[in-house]
Amino acid sequence: MPTNSRFKIAYALLIVCAAARLLLQMAALPPYAGLDEVYHVARLAFVRAEHRNPTTTEPSIPPYLMASIAAAHEGGAPTAMPAMGEAGDRWPSIVAARGGHVLVDRPLASADVKPYVVRNYEAQQTSIYYSLTARLVPLRSAVFELRFWRLLSLLFALITVLATAEIGRRWLGPIGILGGAILVSLPTWETLVLRASNDAFSCMLVAVAIAISVAAPRRALLIAAEALAWGLALNAKMYTWPLLIVLPLLWRRQKAGKARIAAVSVVSLIAIVLTFAELSARTSTEVVQYPGGSPLGVVALAHQAGPVNEANASISEIVRVTIASAAWTSGQHNDALRPAAIALYLGPIVIAMIVALRRENVAPALLALGAFAIAQTYNVIVCVLARRAGSQVPIGGKEGWYWFVLVPIVVPALLLPALSRWRLAAWWIVAWDVVITEVALFHDFAGTSSPAHGSMLFRWGPLHLPFTAHLTGIGVGPLAAWTTFIRLIHLGAFFGLESILQKSTKAHLRLNDRNTDTAHPN
Repeated sequence: MPTNSRFKIAYALLIVCAAARLLLQMAALPPYAGLDEVYHVARLAFVRAEHRNPTTTEPSIPPYLMASIAAAHEGGAPTAMPAMGEAGDRWPSIVAARGGHVLVDRPLASADVKPYVVRNYEAQQTSIYYSLTARLVPLRSAVFELRFWRLLSLLFALITVLATAEIGRRWLGPIGILGGAILVSLPTWETLVLRASNDAFSCMLVAVAIAISVAAPRRALLIAAEALAWGLALNAKMYTWPLLIVLPLLWRRQKAGKARIAAVSVVSLIAIVLTFAELSARTSTEVVQYPGGSPLGVVALAHQAGPVNEANASISEIVRVTIASAAWTSGQHNDALRPAAIALYLGPIVIAMIVALRRENVAPALLALGAFAIAQTYNVIVCVLARRAGSQVPIGGKEGWYWFVLVPIVVPALLLPALSRWRLAAWWIVAWDVVITEVALFHDFAGTSSPAHGSMLFRWGPLHLPFTAHLTGIGVGPLAAWTTFIRLIHLGAFFGLESILQKSTKAHLRLNDRNTDTAHPN
């Protein structure tokens, strides 16, 4: 088969594989189960209604979403759709009390939207995602809008997959495309991107920016696209900023022209300045150091005044959460792999990565990881100082899932060499994806597990057989009743993709060997 035909088939299979896995997650997710999802939806609803973004000091959560938050707690309205992310270990009892049907799909009236109830801490985020996507969804029902905003996240995540695959292809040849397929089998990445929030949007923009930079653009139009992509990514969310550190290394390797360096640098600087300006204007804080507004937003959570319970950070907790998130973070209901299971899952992969490392691509990944670690450390320090000054801002730096914004660099540079050397490594990751998702997560969603019955693998239990969770009436969907069929599509597409890429890689190596023999005859 010609190489171009194989690449077309490979990318087609990648799209099917990734779309199926992302749809699987979307189909099963209960209402507002994602990390802080209900507050992101509240921000979107406010922007849709008011045609502007809220400040951190004004009430901006609509009554219908406040009712969903209350429904996740004792004494909440039984007629409201409960927010799983707020329920924690109460979720199983909520599902049981509602007879296994938690969705409430009714038209929203004006009284459901206004007056706004309380302040929203997600008002600290930059505006670009909310301004672009809020008004794409008409006011119909809570289920309808949640599905639509999640569908947008699925689209953004799919673009991230394609960008990661292209980075991998440029660095490692045909087998690099497999990086995109592996990405969707990283459960924490799924938790991060497959919800209504600005994370999938931010991950998409920075992945596209890196992909263009790795391609070493020379034409003016592509250089402009590179600069624009970096500018949008930096403005979308600040956890993209550490990835800037890879640019000087790429430019030096590529012998980039001065015009390209200047264009990307200027646009990036403008994006950062605009971000500071916007957050300073919209955020307000009770902290003395920031009497007007905070240019970082993250320390501008204008919580109600009250006693400061703990001003210092727990380093051990931050480390534990980060390591656990590298394996799997389930969301705010806090199921997780136990330490022994983390070692069983990640141990072979880490060993394979170390053995198979390729020196030429390690530097960008290590730089990005180091810069992100420094940024998280700064986040911790700022939050500690803010709390000592009287703010109720929670201690940052424990967001282990944020590290997954680095996957467009880390997966091709560190993980793919191992997958190209040992086929079993790729299937090991996919197998654990099935175990984590179908054995644990979907049963958590269905309310058939709890922290009271932890297992040898998971904090929540008991263990269930895969593909036995009943999610109809619980997963917002669509296609919540078809999760097993969707998973089979994912696995079939992954098998086809992995097989064709292995054949393409062997053909690629044989061609290189022939070219070497021709260039250096005996």
